[in-house]
Amino acid sequence: MGLLLVGMIGCATQGRPVIAERKQPPPFRKVDTYIVSRGDTLYSIAWRFNQDVKTLAARNGLRAPYTIYPGQRLRLRGSVPKRSSTPRSRPKKAKPPAETRAPSARKSSLTFSWPVKGKPSREFGKGNKGLDFSLPRGAVVRAAASGRVVYAGTGLGGYTSIVIVRHGGGYLSAYSLNTAVSVKENDEIKVGARIAEIESTGRAAKLHFEIRRDGEPISPRSVLR
Repeated sequence: MGLLLVGMIGCATQGRPVIAERKQPPPFRKVDTYIVSRGDTLYSIAWRFNQDVKTLAARNGLRAPYTIYPGQRLRLRGSVPKRSSTPRSRPKKAKPPAETRAPSARKSSLTFSWPVKGKPSREFGKGNKGLDFSLPRGAVVRAAASGRVVYAGTGLGGYTSIVIVRHGGGYLSAYSLNTAVSVKENDEIKVGARIAEIESTGRAAKLHFEIRRDGEPISPRSVLR
């Protein structure tokens, strides 16, 4: 299916450059290590293997801005090393009474806007980690929230290209498309910023939209407004 879609979008764009797909292990393959390829970022690797980027960085002794290089071997599984230095002892603070403590469930004020107009063709759940949209030619895909582009390159999961945006509160959003995109890595973008424009029709005119919190896919509808 992925090769069919790439072929279709190549014809639809009439010679316009489209990012070529790179051979990489599928996201469902259980492996213990991953060898970094050209164009990878730690965010794209964490996304592929459904991991929290901070945990993956700590497991491999990486610090922000998480610089990696081709040929580097990353541990995908295993415990996170403990810090060797002993933290200074601090006086313990008295816990507030039970009735005044903050609730255990984390709440966030961050909300997202719909990336495109129209109803999803496939909902979150039953093996789908996001929302799928069938779009007409000329439809514009927009950023669902403000943030920084941490990956814009080869598609994951059969799509030609993908854009991953980091937001506050441990949130990431991703836009998988079969068309060229309008942003690049490290761009600071605002909500509503143009991500891409659909340039074809049929099976290639698709958008797969995901939102993850601390590496875990969540229903986009739970935060979309």
